[in-house]
Amino acid sequence: MKNHILTWALSVLSAVIIGAAWMHTHPVQKFVTIDLTGLFSESAVTFAQRKDESALIEAQAQAIRIDMALQQLANSCGCFVLNSASIAKRPDGANSGNIADMTSWVKSYLEQK
Repeated sequence: MKNHILTWALSVLSAVIIGAAWMHTHPVQKFVTIDLTGLFSESAVTFAQRKDESALIEAQAQAIRIDMALQQLANSCGCFVLNSASIAKRPDGANSGNIADMTSWVKSYLEQK
């Protein structure tokens, strides 16, 4: 009987070790969403009211700042950044907490710069 218990315990221990090693070497990918349309439309309204060349230069600079903010977000959280408009469907019963919306983080980052 001792041999059966020992064999069972070693089997369970082996399975746990293999499972832990698998989880360590194959981490779950993380995703966040950003409302890029909202970020650009807020800037576009301001720049559209002015029709001089400086508005175009400022719009290009804003696009570069948004790109830098998105890269900083991806680097800081170690995640993939998705445009929220690119998500066509979510599974039934999926809550919005599965993929975090980080638009407010990007806005606060842009305000700091």
